[in-house]
Amino acid sequence: MTKSKKANGLFLLMTVGIICFNLFGRTVTAELPVGLRLISSEIVYLIPVLLCLLVGRDSPGKLIPHKAPRLSTLLMTVLFVLLLEPLVTCLNAFTMLFSPNYVLETQNELTSVSLTLQLLCIAVVPALAEEFMFRGVFEGYYREKGILSAALLSGLVFGLFHLNFNQFGYAFVIGIAFALLLEGTGSIFYGMAAHFLINGFSVIITALSDQILPLTGQESMAAAAESITAEVMVNTFCVYAVLAAVTTCLAGAVYIWIVKHSGRTAYLEENWKKPGEKKLSPVFLLGVILCVGFMVWRDFMR
Repeated sequence: MTKSKKANGLFLLMTVGIICFNLFGRTVTAELPVGLRLISSEIVYLIPVLLCLLVGRDSPGKLIPHKAPRLSTLLMTVLFVLLLEPLVTCLNAFTMLFSPNYVLETQNELTSVSLTLQLLCIAVVPALAEEFMFRGVFEGYYREKGILSAALLSGLVFGLFHLNFNQFGYAFVIGIAFALLLEGTGSIFYGMAAHFLINGFSVIITALSDQILPLTGQESMAAAAESITAEVMVNTFCVYAVLAAVTTCLAGAVYIWIVKHSGRTAYLEENWKKPGEKKLSPVFLLGVILCVGFMVWRDFMR
């Protein structure tokens, strides 16, 4: 069995498992503290990935590039992430026009716990676990199709597994960016750092907002978000779309610097595309259909 077929089978297996967990398993974890509930969700994702590696006898060390990070590249990764933030905000504003923002709901639940625990549950654990799963294993399995296809497919899987349209938009784009970061540096650690920065930035902004907003008469970030009109959201999207057009191009320039600095230019050129069958497998398509169907039901039909 080829590695891409393993990835497709794993994707379908995880899709069925995660949808079942969301439909039936939430009642089991509902009584857990919110921090443990979030970590349990990561474990649900992680178990089938680890089993797939074990059954397939695939060594994570061989599958996942893991060069030791360099300070200069880490600093440029920070800049890369900051330049992508307007694009993330733009996509978030667009999808909030028709989809609930589940992140704000989760962060509103976390207001009762310490900032350290919030960072652990939303930034540290997802950065380690999700980068290992999606950029490490899925990207590693799909790499035989070429870097471009691997980045697109692993990014799509990452976006779909958020199981809502709001997060899907920016998670898909971030997934592609982080996959390219892994391939451009030869190390998963930069993606982990970038993932931590994006999620950690969101946690800190929310925490600061919850300190400041009561002074303006608003109860919390979630309450403020509920009061935002569609017109304000459209204006936000338009402003950030213009800003993102500039900053995303600058992020591309930073990425080129990172690739050259890491000595990976020739590697990307040689492996960007691979010859072979480009059709999506029925197994993968079934997983996509199940995810999208659940997202439609969750966002519009409940």
